[in-house]
Amino acid sequence: MGFQQDLSALASGEFAPIYLLLGEERYLRERFKKELEKNILSPGDEAFNLLSFDMDQELLQHALNEVEMVSFFGNKKIVYINHPFFLTGEKKKTDLEHDIKMLLAYLKQPSPDTVLVFNANYKKLDERKKIVKELKKVAKIIDVSEMSDQDTKKYIQQTISSEGYEITREAFDLFIYLTDTKLSQMMNELDKLFLATSVDKKITKPVIEALISKSLEHSIFDLLTFVLEGKSESALRLYKELVLQGEDVIKINAILISQFRLLLQVKIMLDKSYQQANMVDVLKIHPYRVKLSVAQAKKFSQETLFKVFDNLVENDYKMKTGFMDQKMLFELFLLNPIF
Repeated sequence: MGFQQDLSALASGEFAPIYLLLGEERYLRERFKKELEKNILSPGDEAFNLLSFDMDQELLQHALNEVEMVSFFGNKKIVYINHPFFLTGEKKKTDLEHDIKMLLAYLKQPSPDTVLVFNANYKKLDERKKIVKELKKVAKIIDVSEMSDQDTKKYIQQTISSEGYEITREAFDLFIYLTDTKLSQMMNELDKLFLATSVDKKITKPVIEALISKSLEHSIFDLLTFVLEGKSESALRLYKELVLQGEDVIKINAILISQFRLLLQVKIMLDKSYQQANMVDVLKIHPYRVKLSVAQAKKFSQETLFKVFDNLVENDYKMKTGFMDQKMLFELFLLNPIF
């Protein structure tokens, strides 16, 4: 059964006595928990019938004692077991002695009044352990693993369409790029996009550019573009914004070095007649980023790009050895990148 079917089962009132949420995708995990609570708890129940226990700080046996207690007002209650590291091969993070035998006994006869949820934010469990084998026999396993990039894109496209919105191809590519194909971030950002385009329900590239926050790496890619285009004032303005935001000059320079290294790699591949699809396979980076790099690399020779790259590497050395004030050194580069 897939994730959507799991949600449908909750909506129809089909609840398992024990769930195992296994995987590291935060959005899917929180979505399932939200639906579970919505369909089990009545308004105001949270204070009495929704409990969480952190296995890094609390004893498992205390949680199980609570699990076996009758819930308030005769309703079902939900108990989360967070950080159940004893299901993995991880070393103990605490001096607490968890009573695994007590849990094994509970698995044989779970309480009908409680929905017990193991919130296992891990890629995998230790299948050699008896507790894992027994838990998997009785628990309803909810796969909340991180999606592949392709599945994530498909999920986002379906979400946009199901909400009655349209998004242009150019806007979608930029959205995927700026969110690094991270499902949790993408779903959070979609709320802003839906609100901003609620009238015509059309999401375009300008909307994405105006509303989606850029990471440091993406901002520095813009900085690289300004440098390549000779827009010194724009480059300085963006650089100073980053510094005001608390970014370190050496870190900015280091990321810019990695950006130029990528540009050089793309340029070398272009000169060897590589296609963009081949570049994506070799470089293992987002296709949209390759597309942007190809457009930039076509404008310059390898010699010119190597010259700028060497300048950045030399500045990195000078910054770290105290040869010159870091900010002044970087600003001089932005004003004269040696093209």
